[in-house]
Amino acid sequence: MNKKVLFIMDPIENIDISKDTTFQLMHSAQKAGHEIYYLIPNTLSIKSLEPIGKAVKIYIKLDELPFFNDAEVKEHKLSSFDYVLMRKDPPVNNDYIYITYILDILKEKNVRVLNSSYALRNYNEKLLTLFFKDDIPDTILTKNRDDIALFKKKYKKIILKPLNLMGGRSIYFLDKQDKNLNVIFEDMTNMGKNYILAQEYIEDVKEGDKRVIVINGKVFREAVIRTSNKKDHRANIAAGGSIEKYYLKDSEFEVCQKISNFLKKEDIFFAGIDMIGHKITEINITSPTCIAEINRFHGINLANIFWDELE
Repeated sequence: MNKKVLFIMDPIENIDISKDTTFQLMHSAQKAGHEIYYLIPNTLSIKSLEPIGKAVKIYIKLDELPFFNDAEVKEHKLSSFDYVLMRKDPPVNNDYIYITYILDILKEKNVRVLNSSYALRNYNEKLLTLFFKDDIPDTILTKNRDDIALFKKKYKKIILKPLNLMGGRSIYFLDKQDKNLNVIFEDMTNMGKNYILAQEYIEDVKEGDKRVIVINGKVFREAVIRTSNKKDHRANIAAGGSIEKYYLKDSEFEVCQKISNFLKKEDIFFAGIDMIGHKITEINITSPTCIAEINRFHGINLANIFWDELE
């Protein structure tokens, strides 16, 4: 049955269709016969207790630029859609949180929001790993410099992460010779005002950082592995890393299946698990990526599976 689908995302004209996951989801929705709409950024509001936004119906074209035809921009009630896909990239700032509050209203109107607005607001991608203490590197959450110093003394090599960014931004690797702890700590925590995450460094990262896709509680063994270049410790593609085909081992699949069961229970339909060795480092739920790369390497179509799982 054909559905009306609204995409809430960053400006559509800026996406790279060769690797953008939101584009993959749009194109597969269109192939499935669904009507796809794009919410004009910064037009979401509540009027008379009804979530409202200015949106345009679009049609994807693969052989032309721009890659879509758009119609007239109109104001729409979000309750008129069957699905709303929240695909805005972090930062998860106040504006992002307020959008999730607006989307909460749709639950009463039988509109499915993916991922659920409650989950996006209440589960931080970096902190979500803490529910799986046996399957993550040793981790602390703190805004205290002494905590970080002791953690670094214990492990010699550590990773520092902010809580609200993506794509490897502002992630620091500190080794035993690093003398920049104080300035990095001050910058990341805003002089001790903000929390950051510290993780023990996993030597297996030299072999790569795996991205595993979960759709509707199903783990896909078809994955990719990202490796850093010689000038940067981060394996993220956005940070200049390279990417190769990977197929999950049984032991890795078992770890991911444990996480996927939790995600399904919490109404997190679509996620990307980051794994180094057998340890989980992040669980991406705001705007998971790498579908295009996995499809290309493995000859599958995860975006088609996404829509099939919603039937």
